[in-house]
Amino acid sequence: MIRLLIMQLYQFITLLLSLSLRKIGYAIKCFTCASTDYESLFERFTAFQRSASILRFGEFCDSLEQLKAFAPLTKCASTCVSIMEPQYFGGVQSITTPYTFIRGCAEKIFNSVQNHPPEVDFLHSEAICLELPLSQIWPSIQTDEHVQVGLIVISKVLIH
Repeated sequence: MIRLLIMQLYQFITLLLSLSLRKIGYAIKCFTCASTDYESLFERFTAFQRSASILRFGEFCDSLEQLKAFAPLTKCASTCVSIMEPQYFGGVQSITTPYTFIRGCAEKIFNSVQNHPPEVDFLHSEAICLELPLSQIWPSIQTDEHVQVGLIVISKVLIH
């Protein structure tokens, strides 16, 4: 229960940060990484291979503190997103790892998606958080499991 509240607070703070830092004239830098569980999927599925050049896989991507220490920063043309997939074991959400993550620039993560839902277009310009089935983001992945997709802004750089 407390872990869920902390995660919801984290999402709210992330949304507030992204709203306050969205300014014309700034380039956004964001972390590009994915949880360890996704490494084999990126090797097998071409939708993942084309959509994002994930530079680093590891458990550090699951933790904001470790993320700052280990994940590479990439300049983004639009916004940074985090795709959060809930982890359930035996119908109960994992206490140690409640979510796995794919983080990066929206334009890179979603660039190979041809028939994506209209909500994905808003991720390029609006600070929203939405819940979508993975199969709706990447049609070649046949699952009805829902993931949360939201904006995350870690730093910004003024463009001269």
